[in-house]
Amino acid sequence: PVGVVGIITPWNFPIAIPAWKIAPALCYGNTVVFKPAELVPGSSWAIVDILHRAGLSKGVLNLVMGKGSVVGQAMLDSPDIHAITFTGSTGTGKRVALASVEHNRKYQLEMGGKNPFVVLDDADLNVAVEAAVNSAFFSTGQRCTASSRLIVTEGIHDRFVAAMGERMKGLVIDDALKAGTQIGPVVDESQL
Repeated sequence: PVGVVGIITPWNFPIAIPAWKIAPALCYGNTVVFKPAELVPGSSWAIVDILHRAGLSKGVLNLVMGKGSVVGQAMLDSPDIHAITFTGSTGTGKRVALASVEHNRKYQLEMGGKNPFVVLDDADLNVAVEAAVNSAFFSTGQRCTASSRLIVTEGIHDRFVAAMGERMKGLVIDDALKAGTQIGPVVDESQL
């Protein structure tokens, strides 16, 4: 354990990213100060509530909510936070890094990137196409795991490009909140 771990998470994966960060911090014997994005307080409160009801000792996991410019900044300025993990924008990540260096604390950053999606010659073509479309286009690309480029080996290239083109013809661009709009992939229930 390193002591107190500050965890700052984004809005787009309001349960998964906090769980991925909180669990290891606690398992290694640290206490946690968890600051979620202010847009998703319900999910964050639920995670903390579940862990407290499961028997986590008082004060081991602490939820703080508010704007990053206020609450997040207070965490960055605190000498009592010994390590910090952040997922979010590159600009804010740089501020987290600079503040961490100033306090000589450990830090881990997951910021926007250029994620390659690699398709090798022996790939299952249907799986590769569906995964590429999901990664690049679903969630409107608003996730750190979104693919921004494809790398396809020569043996499958032409078949992959043709299959991607056909699959992309089926994508619908519209207001996801409009009545009757399907969100997510079309699922053939007979295949379940």
